[in-house]
Amino acid sequence: MEMTTVPEVRALPGIIGRMTPALAHAISRQGRARTRAAVALAWLIGASVPGATVGATASDASHATARTLTVAQATGITYPREGVTAAPLDSRSAARPQAAVALATDFAAHARRAASLGVPLIVLVSLRDCVYCGPIRERELAPLVRSGKYEVREIGMDSATPIRDFDNSTTTGVAWARAHGVKVSPTVLFLDTQGRPVADPLIGAGLPDFYGAYLEDAIARGRTRVRPSGDATAR
Repeated sequence: MEMTTVPEVRALPGIIGRMTPALAHAISRQGRARTRAAVALAWLIGASVPGATVGATASDASHATARTLTVAQATGITYPREGVTAAPLDSRSAARPQAAVALATDFAAHARRAASLGVPLIVLVSLRDCVYCGPIRERELAPLVRSGKYEVREIGMDSATPIRDFDNSTTTGVAWARAHGVKVSPTVLFLDTQGRPVADPLIGAGLPDFYGAYLEDAIARGRTRVRPSGDATAR
């Protein structure tokens, strides 16, 4: 079956030109066949979202791209099971492998460290039975942790373990996720010292070849909105 609605290869430069630099860079690293397929998919996703068309004007480009990436990312998600809450961590369960990304314990302290590095606080919201969280944790976030240039933490949206929130109050993963509007895992948030978002969240596991580009782009957007003091600039 011939796909007559997908742009020809000669149209690729124009399409890529309307993408964010990070996503365009990721696509440029793919082979020709994979590039054609990836851009075709991106085009089809964009065409299915109102306002996210290939022929969008320059003034609409950034908003259309954001909507397109949101749709592309919203794959590979796990919903929490209603009424199931993980018990608070004890000495035995706390020893489970979690070295790639440390668990959140004090959001105010984590956010201050992130601000001192000039980057947003990156928070992976996960579930214990989420099969998609492991790849995001190990493949995408662990390298950021190892670089020492970012503050990355994880919180379980089904966790009843007490943690300290941005305002120094005590909360749990269940309440924290609800307060931040997180409904599925994995979700990656980018926050300032007040817990306010400074970039759109990454929801779902998305497409492995491009998740890194989405992550890089979100961090770059968040970095421009976080001052060294940790305050966010106005949108």
